[in-house]
Amino acid sequence: MWRICHNMIKRMKKIVAIDSLATKELVSFPTEIRARFNDLFEILGNEGKLEMPFAKKIDDKVFEIRIKDKGQWRAIYAYILKKQIIILSAFRKKTQKTPKKELTKALKRLKKY
Repeated sequence: MWRICHNMIKRMKKIVAIDSLATKELVSFPTEIRARFNDLFEILGNEGKLEMPFAKKIDDKVFEIRIKDKGQWRAIYAYILKKQIIILSAFRKKTQKTPKKELTKALKRLKKY
């Protein structure tokens, strides 16, 4: 019988890529917000996932990274292949719920991958 120690299981690193249109959206954000997103993208790549309150599943295919600092900021991402994560869109959230147009936009971009 094989025994696996939980501490010995390593998380698989992921490659985090940013869609070119999402890059344009992120560039429009304030510098401190972009820095926070970059930190979370790095954690996402190293750990392979983010937990609440930093991320939330919003659909069968996509998740959102959540930043609350001088407003609500979101980046929608998806897992593609085994080792890749693609950031699909980024926006400033102004309502309680993720706007349907933002989810539709992200899902449309996901089809390219």
